[in-house]
Amino acid sequence: MKTRPVGNLLTTKEAAARMRVSTDWLTNRALRGDIASVKIGSPVGKRGGRRLYPESEIEGWLSRNLRQA
Repeated sequence: MKTRPVGNLLTTKEAAARMRVSTDWLTNRALRGDIASVKIGSPVGKRGGRRLYPESEIEGWLSRNLRQA
């Protein structure tokens, strides 16, 4: 299995602050698969652990979804 580098990982709080959204909104988007993330520290489907977001994914999402006012 080939792995690819993900760069810096942001916590939910850090990523939400960078996007200027709530942590709940961000977590819901990650659970829906709209924003890439990885959960560590507990099995999938179980509570607990920590969700981390690749910084490049957050920046990419912002550039794809920001509209000029």
